[in-house]
Parts: sequence; structure tokens; C-alpha cells
Amino acid sequence: MTVEEIIDRLYGLPLAEFTAARNEAATELSGDDRARVKALRKPTAAAAAVNRLVRKHRDDVDTFLSASAALRDAQVAGKGSLEDATKQQRDALARLVKAGGEAVRQSLLAAAVDEDAADELLAGRLERELEPRGFGTLLSHVNPSARPARSKPSRPDDREARAKLNEAKQDLSAAEAEERQARRRWEQAQKDADDARAVVGG
Repeated sequence: MTVEEIIDRLYGLPLAEFTAARNEAATELSGDDRARVKALRKPTAAAAAVNRLVRKHRDDVDTFLSASAALRDAQVAGKGSLEDATKQQRDALARLVKAGGEAVRQSLLAAAVDEDAADELLAGRLERELEPRGFGTLLSHVNPSARPARSKPSRPDDREARAKLNEAKQDLSAAEAEERQARRRWEQAQKDADDARAVVGG
């Protein structure tokens, strides 16, 4: 078993078994591999819930991330139906929260708007839950060397509130995108009407 396979196995274990299994695995290795495994941190309960979710419901996670990408395209580039994309993403999120519990919501929402976070989610090796990294730059990549969200444990008493806030921001962005599309259609209609009046008047 390679060291990567060992790490994957460890992060798929029940939380209570992690530390003992990590220490045992480290004793069977040597050099850099041993040091790497020994340094692995026990995931938080929320992170462990996400890691389990990715392993047990990978197809649903992939569906959610695809729906999130489609929603970004609809919001930013006007591709497809914004209403349909929003519904598909919400439905996919609801299925995953039902399967994994409320603790997984924040990490899923963070992965929905950041491709680096989505990659971390899919790896299934989270030590801490993911946090939103600057809403409003949906298509930009955050510098991978600067990850303040993972270096600071989140406080359990405000986790759900922050997750709901991020979801509300998504809804706001969707509404603003829809308003911009409507304004463009109205401006085009006005132009068409002016052109028609010019033809009739001429």
C-alpha cells in the first residue's frame, strides 16, 4: 500500500479510530513517509462528515459541483436558464445535506464558488471544514499558498449562520444577474422600437 493509499484510508475511518490508526500506520513506515503520516491531523467532526460524504455519495457530490458550475455560467456569462440552474443546485445541495447532516453544508457551499475548494472537497482529506474565500469572485482562483480559512478553526456557534449567509449571497448574486439580463433585454427592445419608429417616420 502506498503512502497516498494509507492517507486515503485514514481519512475514511470513523473519527474515533483515526489517531490510533495513524500512529500504527506511521510505525510501519520510514523516513519522509513516516514523518508525513505522523504529522496528519485528526479532522474535526464537520470535516470528517464531509470526507465520509464524498466517499459514500461521490456521484451526488459530482452532481452538486456540476450544478454549481452551471449556475456560475448562468450568473456570469448568461449561459442557460438561471432559474433552472439555481433549482438544480439547490436540489443537489438538499440531497447532500440530508445524507451528511447540517455540518456538511458550509464546505459544500464553499466548494460551489471556488474551484480550489472543490478540489480539496473531492480529495476527501479535509482536516477542517472549508470556508467561503471571498464571495463575488466566482471564477477567480485563490492563491493556493494563502489559505487563511483552513488555518483557523471555525467557531461552532456561528457555523450555521455563516453558511446561511453565504447561501443568501448566492441568491443575491443570482437575482442581480437576472436583473442585468432583464435590463439588457429591455434596452434591446427600446432600440428595436426606436429603429421601427425611424423606419415608419422615414
